[in-house]
Amino acid sequence: MIGLGSTANIFAEFNFYEAFFWIGLSIILSVLTLTIERPYRNWMMFNTVNIFLFGVTDIVELYTGGFLHTAGWLLVWKAIHVAGLVVGVGWYLQLRLKTRK
Repeated sequence: MIGLGSTANIFAEFNFYEAFFWIGLSIILSVLTLTIERPYRNWMMFNTVNIFLFGVTDIVELYTGGFLHTAGWLLVWKAIHVAGLVVGVGWYLQLRLKTRK
C-alpha cells in the first residue's frame, strides 16, 4: 500500500493520490447524476465517465512508468480526456445559454 511519504518515488506517489482524487470525484458525480434535472443529466454522465477514465490513466501511468519515456500512447489517452474536460465546459456553457432563454 502506498502511503504518504512511504515511497522513494514521489511521482508514483503523486499519481496514486491523483488517481484516487479523480476516481473519487467520479463516484461523487455519479451519485449526483441521479439528482440532476434532465437537460443536465447527459452532460453530467459524460463528465463522470471522462473523469473516471482520466483517473484510470493515472493508474496505468503507475504501472508503465509514465507517458514521457515509456508509453507515448498514454500521453494521447490523457490528452483525449483533457480535451473531454474542455468539451464538458463548452457543453455546460451551451446548456446554460439554452436554459436562460
